[in-house]
Amino acid sequence: MPTPTPSLPIIDFAKIIAPTISRSPNALAESAAEKKRLFDAFVSVGFVYLRNHSIPAFATANLFAHAKTFFALPVEEKAKVETGESKAFHGWFSPQRTSGDTTHSDQKEAFDVGDDNDPTRPNQWPALEGEEGRKWSEAFRSDMNFFFERCHDVHLVLLRALASQVQGVDEAFFEPFVDNKDHFFRVIYYPETTRGSFAQRQRAGAHTDYGTLTLLFNDQSGGLQVRTASGEYVDAPPIEGCAIINVGDLLARWFNDRLRSTEHRVVSPSPRPDENGVIPEVVPARYAIAWFGHPNRDALVEPLEACCTAENPKKYGPVTAGQHVVERLAYLHKKGKNTDAWTDDMQRDANGAKALEGHGGQGRVAVAA
Repeated sequence: MPTPTPSLPIIDFAKIIAPTISRSPNALAESAAEKKRLFDAFVSVGFVYLRNHSIPAFATANLFAHAKTFFALPVEEKAKVETGESKAFHGWFSPQRTSGDTTHSDQKEAFDVGDDNDPTRPNQWPALEGEEGRKWSEAFRSDMNFFFERCHDVHLVLLRALASQVQGVDEAFFEPFVDNKDHFFRVIYYPETTRGSFAQRQRAGAHTDYGTLTLLFNDQSGGLQVRTASGEYVDAPPIEGCAIINVGDLLARWFNDRLRSTEHRVVSPSPRPDENGVIPEVVPARYAIAWFGHPNRDALVEPLEACCTAENPKKYGPVTAGQHVVERLAYLHKKGKNTDAWTDDMQRDANGAKALEGHGGQGRVAVAA
């Protein structure tokens, strides 16, 4: 199968990290140029393909294999590790079971994993019976944790690269804000469906992401679309060996919207006629892995002074990162879809009342998922 034409800029991670291997003038120049290309791409598009990303191919292959095993389990088995707000949104997520309104909810199931070393937000792990079940359960947990850590490492490098492009900001600025690893990642299963089903429900409705950076790994099924600055959606087909990286709402807030947190969705893939030239009505299952980088839950996020100018005045007040993310997830679980607009004063405090009243709460945060 020919390599699809990329619709997003392609960034070479190996060039970014080249000075860690060689301090030659060529390596330093290539790294500086690639960091600028990354920053410029996030300004104009908010999405890139990342090649040579350093996540081992076996790590993603293991997770895709585990996903096929887990999502094939009976509902009663998956329900033992069902997620929800009281469980820090870790575990099995099915809109049909957890959403208050499934009319427009996404056509997908998911399994969410956070930092396994955080006792305050314990992960939930499937535990199957029998020797083979035990071995699979142990491998499932080990492989998930390995992937979590490798993505965190890539996330740190990219944050340093972005910080280095703003005059007056130390390239290590973001590190104290993400050192608690309050991230999570989602292994996603989009079941086999029909083309007609997309008339009412997409596989993933239009949304932006909540946090800093998302690292996305897709199978070869297709269907991901990214909204351009002109408002049109373009296909972002999978490219072998590349991850897809995009900016989240909170990172865009830090940069006072110099970086774009861009809407994206998963729709019916482009039709592929069979050997008789007929487009099948059945759409095969799809799998994806999305690693969501987030600031520490107690981090106060507000625009960098260096990104606030007369031409681009400060757009947001401060927001507590953890509360922001939980509120967005709670809304999604309750409604089955994302809100068309989000303002900080929609957040609750511990008693369910409006939060951040003392912060103005007027900054608009783009639709997230």
